[in-house]
Amino acid sequence: MRRDGEGPPGLLGTGLFGTGLLGTLRRRLGLRGPDRREPGAFNHVSLGSNCQMAHALKRLGLRGWSGPFDWVFTLPPMVRDCLADDFRAFTDRAQLETIPLSEREGPDITRGRHRLYRERYGLDCIFNHHDPAADDADFAFLQAGVRRLRAARALAGGRNRYWLMSHLHVAPAEAAALCDALAGDAARSHLTVIQLLPGTATVRVAGRAEPRPDLLHITLETPSAPVGLRLADPADDARLLDLIRAEAACNPAHLD
Repeated sequence: MRRDGEGPPGLLGTGLFGTGLLGTLRRRLGLRGPDRREPGAFNHVSLGSNCQMAHALKRLGLRGWSGPFDWVFTLPPMVRDCLADDFRAFTDRAQLETIPLSEREGPDITRGRHRLYRERYGLDCIFNHHDPAADDADFAFLQAGVRRLRAARALAGGRNRYWLMSHLHVAPAEAAALCDALAGDAARSHLTVIQLLPGTATVRVAGRAEPRPDLLHITLETPSAPVGLRLADPADDARLLDLIRAEAACNPAHLD
């Protein structure tokens, strides 16, 4: 998933710089404007398991800033580890590794891995479009996302609505462990897990469970599977966005 950002004042900060001729020039020169968006009193935050969740929140106008899990491949236990150790292992540059070109799925994708999470969870690739092991700007962006999430968690009186979407099985114990890791934050938190079950005849909500006040688990059956940032069938993807929009409009009682 490509990063978002607002440029500083002046030419880099104008809306024109991100589009058209100036946008092309910006990309060719490798210029990156800093992302100046910061957490507020209420935040929608993606916990993965890939870019699709963060992109859906962005398309719905809910994603107000870039977090550490917006552009990486994760598994719920890895996310739990990151929350539990305050991202110390995640941002340890000694653990980051560039994936050799010969092992990538393409020259500009599957670019980076994390040694600890590869050994612990079998994640051969964490960073798809970025390489914080070799690129200082990518590493700084990773650190900035971690800093924002720390700030959101530490805000007394704040409320954080977390989202996790996966077509891989998310065990109830894994979701509960994420809630446990967030329960001690100064800000209140609620996690919505969207379990995708591709390969069905129609789009339908096959299950909805609230095992605890800070957790909602939705099972969504879909004919098509995720492809990149969306479901393969645009109609299925629109239904998925409708579901997220409706859930986001209903604030959980735990956050009231």
